[in-house]
Amino acid sequence: MKIITTHLGADFDALGAAAGALLLTPGARVVFPGSQEVAVRRFLAAEHVELPEVRVRELRRARITEATVVDCSSWRRLGEVGELIAKAGCPVRVVDHHPEGADTIAAGELVTAPVAATCTVMVGELQRREIVPDPVTATLMLLGIYEDTGGLTYLDTTPTDVAAAGWLLQAGARLEWVRRYVLRPLEPEQLELLNQFVEGAVEHQVGGVRVVMTIARPSEQVEEAAYVIHRYAEIFDLPVVVALLEVPPQLIVIARSTFPGVDAGKLLAPLGGGGHATAAAARLRGRSAVEVAEQLLGEISAMVGAHWTAASIATPHLHTCPHDVTVMEAKERLVRLRINAMPVDEGGKLTGVVTRQILDAALAGGLGDRPVTTVMRPGVPEVRADAPVEEVQRLFMEGHERFVLVSLASGWGIITRMDLLRLLYDRQLAEGARVDRRVAGARLVVHDVGRSLRRALPPQLLEVLAAAGELAHAAGGRAYLVGGAVRDVLLGRSVEDVDVVVEGNGVELAERLVARFGGRSHPHEAFMTAVVHLGGDVRLDVATARTEFYRSPAALPEVETSAMRQDLYRRDFTINAMAITLTPGRFGDLLDFFGGQRDLERRQIRVLHSLSFLDDPTRAIRAVRFATRLDFEIAAETRQLIRVAVQEEVFSRLSGERLRDELAELVDEGHPVEALAELEHLGVFPAVFPGVVWSVALRRFLHEVESVLAWSVLEEVYTGPRCFAFIVALATRAGEGGGRSLAQRLALSGRMASTVAGARGRMEQLLAVLCQKNVSPSDVVAAVERSEQALVTVTMAASGSQERRTLRQALTVWMRAPAPVSGAQLRAAGVKPGPAIGGAVRQARAAVLDGKVERGQALEYALAVARELGGEA
Repeated sequence: MKIITTHLGADFDALGAAAGALLLTPGARVVFPGSQEVAVRRFLAAEHVELPEVRVRELRRARITEATVVDCSSWRRLGEVGELIAKAGCPVRVVDHHPEGADTIAAGELVTAPVAATCTVMVGELQRREIVPDPVTATLMLLGIYEDTGGLTYLDTTPTDVAAAGWLLQAGARLEWVRRYVLRPLEPEQLELLNQFVEGAVEHQVGGVRVVMTIARPSEQVEEAAYVIHRYAEIFDLPVVVALLEVPPQLIVIARSTFPGVDAGKLLAPLGGGGHATAAAARLRGRSAVEVAEQLLGEISAMVGAHWTAASIATPHLHTCPHDVTVMEAKERLVRLRINAMPVDEGGKLTGVVTRQILDAALAGGLGDRPVTTVMRPGVPEVRADAPVEEVQRLFMEGHERFVLVSLASGWGIITRMDLLRLLYDRQLAEGARVDRRVAGARLVVHDVGRSLRRALPPQLLEVLAAAGELAHAAGGRAYLVGGAVRDVLLGRSVEDVDVVVEGNGVELAERLVARFGGRSHPHEAFMTAVVHLGGDVRLDVATARTEFYRSPAALPEVETSAMRQDLYRRDFTINAMAITLTPGRFGDLLDFFGGQRDLERRQIRVLHSLSFLDDPTRAIRAVRFATRLDFEIAAETRQLIRVAVQEEVFSRLSGERLRDELAELVDEGHPVEALAELEHLGVFPAVFPGVVWSVALRRFLHEVESVLAWSVLEEVYTGPRCFAFIVALATRAGEGGGRSLAQRLALSGRMASTVAGARGRMEQLLAVLCQKNVSPSDVVAAVERSEQALVTVTMAASGSQERRTLRQALTVWMRAPAPVSGAQLRAAGVKPGPAIGGAVRQARAAVLDGKVERGQALEYALAVARELGGEA
């Protein structure tokens, strides 16, 4: 006999997987080792769903030839059925989404996948074999997926689970059964048990994680206690909850966990329980609830401690101070790196610590030229890599340390006070958010950056990012997705530029990515970066985590390797100074040291420090660009810092090339006139466009330019840079010599420089032609063809309605009409090569445009002109 079986107390996932297995094994019969959960029993009775079932007592007398075990991989959880299968010695197939480590069935075939439901695994197997289930079987499997994913809302729900549910719906699965039997309200007796859970709950803080232990003594056996504890954890948003039900002579233990470091299945395995990472249960006798609760609390502490250790929060990059530098040089190094303390390195051995306070005091005492070892504080604070966070916290508090060193496999790591404060603050913030949601009566909403990342990026790019995290981790470093990509992921916008930063060697990581995926890498050793092009049009920039320092305002930065926090600190705005961890096991964790998420929520552009615009004035233009693009406001203090930069005249020190490049990006955004107006409000406009005075009239004119430019691009009569058209427009409104000053300020050259320098006069010349009474088409065409495209576009914006119509006709009709005669025709007719040919072609074209000559007579007319010009025919 071929059989299909599952664990004791079968739930909907077990039932649905068993139904799916019947399609894989025709003629098999289903055997339940014990009674099903009450919800399953109610469903089977109410809907009259029947499976080809065999009782355990019948199985004792039968010969088992093949066994399929679904939603279970433990002999113990099969009860007597497991003993009968083992005794038969038949082939065994296991289909499960969470294979257990202990007491594992030695299966000949194991079908599994990293998903949230066994029914999802079964769907994959059916799809592989091209088997489409009937509507009833599809519904049973859909019930299983919805039960084990909480209606596709649990943290461990995967895109594969969602896709499997969609496939089952296409096969005819009935959602009304899901609503009636899975997404159901609590019964009165279940509500009574929920109240007992609330009253008996004791909350513990374990390594900053909320852990609730609750003991209940129900007056009678309550069906589906596991469902009640799930609702309890969901309602109160509890990351880890353990419920102990005293139901003599048994003690029932149920665990739920959404915290990655606490595996519910492993937690209850020593008690003989079973389950998976987020849900597990156990039944035992002869032990008290208090005793078991204490034991489990100790196990949870060990699990959380293993998750948050000194090594887990340490930065694997350490700046040190050479022992042979002076006090003054040591202070300069601290300032350049933007840090407050560092260990002193004597021949590879860390022997002491220097801080800004120590060095400032030494300088005040006239010790600037003395060796730094003279004033350093001997000894360095260290902690074990596996030390829990509480030990690190105690060391900071008791020793008043600025940093603690951690010995990692790749070398020294460092934990700063800010690292620890950020960890504790994030936990507190998470707790506060949970309380806020409970007070508001909202359902649990988990903000998972990893999921946002998977939604925003294509699978091939996600694979590359995951590989970057793995390769960096293998080399003893950490890789992060940084900058605008993180901002756009959090905003739900499309991601264009992908930047990866590694605490390690970015150029080497780029080469490893190329070795794995193929493609090419273009390294820039001076900046420790590389541009990587992989197959499938995947492009990303890989950089070494670095800090920048400016030797003078507006100068180009000099770079030095650094830790991730310093790398983010050098960036322009808080919303661009966030990172997403790519390290295995932490993929998707968000690093936000400077309040970028807060500013995204407030829709504000804010700089990271007060010297930001003095270091790099182009950030002022960038602030306007991001505010325009995202429809954000520039924060009040940031606006003031821009005004200070203007007062300090730092924009005058910017090179024309850098200024021009930044303006080009600004104008390429969706609302260039509003962006230029914002530059005026900030006081930046006069510093960028010398000789141009902002006014209501200028703003109106630039709106006309924007409108005409859009038309010109659409009609393909302007193909140049968008920014150049606006520069020409501004030059026409500059005072005497203003165009030349503007061209020089923006470091324009060649025809661009001459066009901008003479823009005002040349526009007046073109307007003069257009305004002539009864002007001929050929005169208009000749004037337009003598002018730059940008100047023609700007002139159209400045023209009246009649002149604008004339220009539009010239650009789209007259100039696009095919030439009535060519030089080749004239040469074929006997005209000798020379100036006469060009003159004849031009005059023939003008005559046709002006209606003086029919197109069919153009060749004859051109030959006559050629003879007059000295050619022969």
